[in-house]
Amino acid sequence: MLGEGTVIGSYRVVRPLGKGGMAEVYEVENERLGARFALKAFTLDHGEVEFLRKRFRVEGRLLARLAHPRIVRVYDMDLDAATGILYYVMDLVLDPTGHPRTLRDALEAGEVTEEKVALWYEDLREGLAYIHGAGVIHRDVTLENVLIGSDGRAVLSDFGVSKILPHDLRAELKETMNTLVRGDRPLMGKPFYLAPELKDGAEESAASDYFSLGVMILRLLTQVWYMPGAQLDDMLMPLDPMWRTILPRLLRDNPAERECVPWRPVKSASPIRLLSGEANTQEIFLRIRFPHWVIGTILFIAACTFVALTILAARERGRYNAAQSEVERLTRIIMELKK
Repeated sequence: MLGEGTVIGSYRVVRPLGKGGMAEVYEVENERLGARFALKAFTLDHGEVEFLRKRFRVEGRLLARLAHPRIVRVYDMDLDAATGILYYVMDLVLDPTGHPRTLRDALEAGEVTEEKVALWYEDLREGLAYIHGAGVIHRDVTLENVLIGSDGRAVLSDFGVSKILPHDLRAELKETMNTLVRGDRPLMGKPFYLAPELKDGAEESAASDYFSLGVMILRLLTQVWYMPGAQLDDMLMPLDPMWRTILPRLLRDNPAERECVPWRPVKSASPIRLLSGEANTQEIFLRIRFPHWVIGTILFIAACTFVALTILAARERGRYNAAQSEVERLTRIIMELKK
């Protein structure tokens, strides 16, 4: 980690913000501008620096043109001659307490609500639509790569493994960072979030970003990872019915059929709103999910029981009526004999 006061390029380190994988993130200050930014410094082997430097030059020029409230803007990319550190400089996104916070942090802290997820979903839908329109595929849409700003809104970050279109630019770039290798073809991103077609060798696309978004939203809503064949309707039953429209479309196996539709809330009778952390008894009960065949069997048994009880009651009423008629007949005979 770089110490406070270390100078990289035109930036002075104020404090470390985090570390993970191949990179460390710092809050830095550009003293000439009097402004603070986030600086991401990559720890690389010597042999990787040269072609990554070329990649960063190409991507830096394109990413610096992207400007949208729902994405972290990249301002600068370079290799510091004094330290040999490859870095890029971006928006400094901090939560209301002045600390960097991701969706993963919020999930682990039990602070996720359905209303927040709906807001974050719209933020990310807008951000992805913008970068896709600019010819950029993110390729690493994960909980760790979405920051929460001071206003509570989601901001998509970490374009370090982004795929730049068109193809003539991409042909010059060597895929290097955060790779999951399948044969001789590298896949970018984390396994849980990878769209099924990527594992079969298909090219990344906007649809593969949408699949990753679906995995992430499902995780936030249910606290479970998406598995192929999962019964989404059952998993989402306690929540707003709109999720049963959104998530199946994001998680379709066929990328050509995937779409990212706007959030339009549907009134739900469910009182559940807290999606992580402690849950009360009512929430736990409503989260219980049964397969359809179990529910159908229970209803069938209940119906059979009702019919049986009805028939038995009818028989008992018939016996009672017959006995009453016999008593009345014997009473009449006795009365006649007394005469």
